[in-house]
Amino acid sequence: MPESTEIARGITAALSGDGSVTLLSGEPGIGKTRLLQHALQLVDSHGWSTMVVAPDIDSALSPLGALIGAATRTSPPLLHREEVAPIMQGVAPKYLLTRVIAEGLELAAAQSGVLVVVDDLQWLDAGSLGSVTALIHDLQGVPVYWILATRSGVYSAAHQRFIAQIGELGTVLDLNPLDDTAAEAIARDTLGAMPGRSVTNAIGRAAGYPLLILEILQGLEEDGLLQSTNGVVDIDDDSLPVRFGTSAGDRLQQVSRDALRIAQVGSLYGRDFPLSGVLDVLGQTATQAAPGVQELLDLGFIVDTGRTLSFRHDSVQTAATESLSPTLRRAMAREVIHRRLRGGEGVATLASTIASVAEAGDAESLELLFLAANQLSRTDMAGAAGLVILGAQLSSGNPVHADRTAALLPLVLASGRVEDAMEISRSLRPLLGPDDRARINLAVSRQLTESDFDGAIRETAAGLAVPGISDEMRVQLLSVRALNFANKADERSVRETLGLAREVADEKRDTLALATLDATESVLTFYQGRFDAAEDLQRKAMERVAQTGTPTGLWLPEGLWMAFMRNTTGRCDEAVVLTDEGLTEARAAKNVIAEAFWMMVRSTALYHLGRLEDARTQAETVLDLGEQLGLGDFMNATAGVVLHRIGLRTGDVDIRQRARPLIEQLANGVGLTRTGRWSLAMEAMERGRPNEAYEYASTAIDTMREAAPSMTTPSDFADDFMLAYLCDVAGDRSSLEVVVEVTRARAELNPGNLFVSAIATAVRGVRDHSSADLLAAAEQVRSGCRPLVAALLFEAAGLFATDRDVGTRALTEAMRIYNACGAPRDVSRVLQRFRAKGINQRLVSAADATGLSHRERQVAEFVGAGFTTQQIANELLVSPHTVVTYIRHIYAKWGVSSRREVADHIRQHQTDIAGSPI
Repeated sequence: MPESTEIARGITAALSGDGSVTLLSGEPGIGKTRLLQHALQLVDSHGWSTMVVAPDIDSALSPLGALIGAATRTSPPLLHREEVAPIMQGVAPKYLLTRVIAEGLELAAAQSGVLVVVDDLQWLDAGSLGSVTALIHDLQGVPVYWILATRSGVYSAAHQRFIAQIGELGTVLDLNPLDDTAAEAIARDTLGAMPGRSVTNAIGRAAGYPLLILEILQGLEEDGLLQSTNGVVDIDDDSLPVRFGTSAGDRLQQVSRDALRIAQVGSLYGRDFPLSGVLDVLGQTATQAAPGVQELLDLGFIVDTGRTLSFRHDSVQTAATESLSPTLRRAMAREVIHRRLRGGEGVATLASTIASVAEAGDAESLELLFLAANQLSRTDMAGAAGLVILGAQLSSGNPVHADRTAALLPLVLASGRVEDAMEISRSLRPLLGPDDRARINLAVSRQLTESDFDGAIRETAAGLAVPGISDEMRVQLLSVRALNFANKADERSVRETLGLAREVADEKRDTLALATLDATESVLTFYQGRFDAAEDLQRKAMERVAQTGTPTGLWLPEGLWMAFMRNTTGRCDEAVVLTDEGLTEARAAKNVIAEAFWMMVRSTALYHLGRLEDARTQAETVLDLGEQLGLGDFMNATAGVVLHRIGLRTGDVDIRQRARPLIEQLANGVGLTRTGRWSLAMEAMERGRPNEAYEYASTAIDTMREAAPSMTTPSDFADDFMLAYLCDVAGDRSSLEVVVEVTRARAELNPGNLFVSAIATAVRGVRDHSSADLLAAAEQVRSGCRPLVAALLFEAAGLFATDRDVGTRALTEAMRIYNACGAPRDVSRVLQRFRAKGINQRLVSAADATGLSHRERQVAEFVGAGFTTQQIANELLVSPHTVVTYIRHIYAKWGVSSRREVADHIRQHQTDIAGSPI
């Protein structure tokens, strides 16, 4: 069978030190579970560790439940029960759980191979699907074999995304009904003998579905119809067992009343259920329930896993649930919910059950529903939004739950269901007091701040128009309003709004709101060119935050602004220091979201410092994290732009292919269109299409005088030079004069800043085609910390130089810097310029023997020494995700695909250096 061959191949791959992924897809009863059991039996003979994830139909709204259960059941456990609560209460539980399981799987794989089985993938919750995706991605090259099974068909959006991603990482097998030969083989294995003609005819009625074949054979045995003669098992005629063709529901109705009640209560727990829980609900002892439990076991309705009882198939669980009348089902489900809550289960794990029993006027269930939504939002925002919407529908018109619904409205907005949020908002307003009504507007405006500045301003206006709101609420609305006016570069409105806010603000009561106001004013002041005043305002904002006891490294995104300012003004080394301090605070707090934000800033600073390899690693790490944490456009505008620029400078196709969709998303969006279009302009210039570049740059040209970023966000003033050069190439002298005027004014306002002074000189040099100005600017920049900008200015000086020797020296210096930074595409462009001038120039480069960067060599050596990802991260004081990115780079550079091969490569390199041992 091709399925068995694929499983054997996957095991062999893992035995050789590599990883492998197989996805089995097919209809219920087609044999997926049988193949998973076959894989478990095969690896058992090799002494492998195993982890089995077995979700049921209720797992979709049970955040990380099936994955946590699987991790705690392994031997030894990958996750201990006492570790669960701290993980689930953390800032990013999915990420934290992924890291714990990844570390455990790596340690287990170091001793033997590991098989991870995921059955009924279609029932897995969105958080667990994301975690499994990350684990497969992060553990590439580790001897772990992943074998997954899913029903064919369309399920959740998260399930569809997962299937698409797995198709790129492994092998997908679509299972079809068995042919006659395979069906007879199952009968032979089950019966322990050759099946006779009549048995073969009987199993032919199963149409090749393994589950039905086994049902027929088991039924024939139960009915006493099988007879063995001369090593052949047959029946007297072509009759079928009584059970065949009878639904699970019909068969359940034939069991005793006690057995049926046990099945019914068990079904309300899920496919797996604890006997102790069922006994507690029924008020029975184990002795009293024993006959009913044994009856269900004997008839094959349930199986004993050793830890719990489990329905043999989810169709049996469904039949047991549906055998209850709706009213009785809801009443019994409530009893089960309370018992499970008393047992310590999280309310979010019971979300689907709570949703199924909640009714209008049922205050207790509605409160549980809202609590479940709040907890579920940490791993599945879409699922949480669905619970809030259901709760709003059930409590419509009831003022008792109006405040609670209003507080959770941001979850609906965050999931993208804006129309539903607006509908809930309209229904709530008549039931709420002034502040609660305005709080809805505040929540909507904060959400719209990411994409629709005008919409956010309208929402704050609506909130401010509510009669009777408190000064505290007024300050909060005004702070968001000011922020959006700043985003629009509407200086007059920002000033007006800041004044109104400060008139009613209280220094003690509104500390955080005032900090946001200060940070907003700092942004506007900075883009007006008054750098010192902007830094003073940001320092004041951070002092306010510190007064509240909040670490400034966790005040996001406002807390990032100081590092961004240092980076933009050419003080990139200082920006790195600030990001390292922020990362230290984020890691100490185990706040992975804050860590990701600081890494975004750091990727930009490293790029500006010319550390392209490190910048690439940091940017890729952020983008990988962003897929798990949902960081959105802010991530794309920082790490995505950095990766795109690195792709342009290195010519790396893989980098370009990854970054291009992110840039297009920005360009086609609303809030960060300028950033996306400018990145596309840079790409067009690099490809030698100046007309296309000029068209993309039109937005930057039109907004150059605004006190807001015209190109990247936050601004990179070196882009002003590129815009000036583009205008010069396009013959747009009037726009070029605007760039000269703006850069000169900025330099005059900040006479002590060498970087902005150099950019102003360089822009003037472009206008005047003055190689002297460009050389002066290049030398000035080189004395700072923007080597790639210095190289660009040297290159431009070489182009405009009328003296051949001056031009040659300038281009040579540009090529040297580009090469030192690891920018081969830029080097090639300079070599082309030499050839255009009729100069034969060659680059002499001393390549590293390993081909790796310094950090990559360190990681490779730790891998060779048998360290796990987490252990390497601890040694190097970086995140585990950063280590994973370094390992991917090592694989690509050395042409290997497993950590075992990396270790072999390291040993060989060390032997080559030391000489052959004797």
